[in-house]
Amino acid sequence: MNMEDVTLGKLAVASLLFDSLTPYNTSLRDFKSDTGERLDLTIKEHRSALIDWLNDWGCRHLSKDHHALASNSILEWHQGNSGSLFTDENPLWQLGDSELEMAARAYGNLKDKTGAWRVRGGSKRKVHIGPTAASKILFAIRPKALMPWDEAMRVGFDCDGSPESYSKYLIEIRDLALHIGDLCRSKGFQIDDLPQKLERPHSTVLSLVNEYIWLTVTRRVGLPSSETLMQWAALG
Repeated sequence: MNMEDVTLGKLAVASLLFDSLTPYNTSLRDFKSDTGERLDLTIKEHRSALIDWLNDWGCRHLSKDHHALASNSILEWHQGNSGSLFTDENPLWQLGDSELEMAARAYGNLKDKTGAWRVRGGSKRKVHIGPTAASKILFAIRPKALMPWDEAMRVGFDCDGSPESYSKYLIEIRDLALHIGDLCRSKGFQIDDLPQKLERPHSTVLSLVNEYIWLTVTRRVGLPSSETLMQWAALG
């Protein structure tokens, strides 16, 4: 991705398209409501809401028949790893490389946990939580700092799903967020105000960035240039 191609206008169009044409933000809002806007992985009902949300967000390999297994794996991971993460108040653009490397180690431990079982040819095989679901769990835990990804995003950013590549991805997204922050300041406001400016006050900046990448990388949607947007605005 060429950062210079990312403009505030394109982010605005992406957020509108994503919110209008997909059910994902409705599902995310329901998940936040079910957990009281404060996910606590020690609470069974919160883990259940999390896994339902993961299913809604495309992680269907965590099959409903094995939600209890996935829930126990997530709890076990939480007990051994979540303490190594930074607080939930830190946005990505304020984090250092060492903090992102710690998050990547936690991600690696999570993605290799068992999320379900699959029976094929008479044999029973583990189904791991995997890189996509692990990143989305981390996004649910730290929505201001840890980006979700899917396979298309990993391919688009030349990542293989390993902890090292996840750290690399976070660093690239951090650089993108810093670029967006510069764009915001050039217009007279701070990056923290961007969701409000785009009429998405309940979203994090990282949610908006994820929506942009999902549209342009995963779905390969071509967004209009700033010049085109100005021409459209002039039509009244």
